[in-house]
Amino acid sequence: MTKTALAQFVADKLQKSDADSLTLLKSFIDRRYEMIWNSGLWRETLGTTSYSVAADTSDVTLNSAVQFPVAVSWNDSEIGSMDFETVFQINPALFDASGTPTNFVTLPNDSSGNAVIKLIRAPELAKTLLVLGKLKIVALGDTDSAKIQGIDTALLAYVEADMLEAGRQYGKAQVKQQEAAGAMMLMRDLETAQSAKIARLIPTVPSVWDVNDFSN
Repeated sequence: MTKTALAQFVADKLQKSDADSLTLLKSFIDRRYEMIWNSGLWRETLGTTSYSVAADTSDVTLNSAVQFPVAVSWNDSEIGSMDFETVFQINPALFDASGTPTNFVTLPNDSSGNAVIKLIRAPELAKTLLVLGKLKIVALGDTDSAKIQGIDTALLAYVEADMLEAGRQYGKAQVKQQEAAGAMMLMRDLETAQSAKIARLIPTVPSVWDVNDFSN
């Protein structure tokens, strides 16, 4: 369903089809769509971007469409995420080291709102960095449909609840909130259980560790 169709459906159900009500409903749709988008790593919210990284470059600014990195590959080999505290605990000198990147740290966004990562070990050679990222939401136009599969039922329930709250019908709104929560569970089932997917457990040890770290 398009954004306009969603708004009109709720408007007809609540018998509030005036222009002001439709405008309010569309604002509720925008807010709830963003909430659902940010609530999980839905497959429709993920995307890959690649970057040519020069030698001795440790900080990489990601594409403006990327909200944050989920997984990173350096020269076709995955490198794991770490935080600053872990790097300091292992070896603070890694921040200034050079060689083959083994991990990355997610930095605060830059002044333009772009995600930035720091490679642990600045690369000695120029290579390609591949990033699987959570994409930033793109606002829906009136004729656009939400990208996430199976979202319409949850959106309708949430938006109807918001409209009922706006009319101070809190008891009815609470019932619709519960309905929306159930619809979200069905969405997650569609994502994880019904869609084609292979679940695997892949144990990993950060590349900064070696066998000597585990010896007596």
